Amino acid sequence: MAGFNLAPADFRRIRRGRLLAAGALGLLLLLLAGQLAAWAWVRRDAGGVAERLLRMEQQLSQHEAEVRTARADVPAAALRRYEVRVAAYNKILEAAAFSWIGLLVELERSVPPNVFLREIAPDLSTGQVTLRGNARSFDDLTRLLRGLEQRTTFREVFLLNQAQTKSQDGGPETMDFTVTLIYRTADASGRGE
Repeated sequence: MAGFNLAPADFRRIRRGRLLAAGALGLLLLLLAGQLAAWAWVRRDAGGVAERLLRMEQQLSQHEAEVRTARADVPAAALRRYEVRVAAYNKILEAAAFSWIGLLVELERSVPPNVFLREIAPDLSTGQVTLRGNARSFDDLTRLLRGLEQRTTFREVFLLNQAQTKSQDGGPETMDFTVTLIYRTADASGRGE
């Protein structure tokens, strides 16, 4: 009898489904084995990092103990002298790091005509800059404040005082002013450089 088949009609479909399920199961088992291997590797690496961190903490505590014993041997007067020297060196370093050129370029871009700066006084530790000068009119002073506020390197721009003064040679009145601002460079450190 040709063509006689006792198997159900959807035998091939069931067989194909079982093969796909077995393949998917095999793939999932491979992925699981990979995940377990990666987890074991990360755990072993974390254990190594923890050991190195513990060794470094022990070395640090050992160095701190050595510094404490060495510092105990230094007379207090000598220690104060060195602290004064270190403070002076720190001021020198802060002054060397301050970007005068950057500040002057930003001021040149901000100061309108008819405004003249007499004094630029930066505080190197805070980045605050005090500007004193003259403006021909209140409008010129307002343009100065707007120009300073528009620069990204200046923040917290405040007009501390203003006063109308008569010219000594009989010329037009001028407006004396004092402005403070915080100068910070492009590194956005929050301090002026």
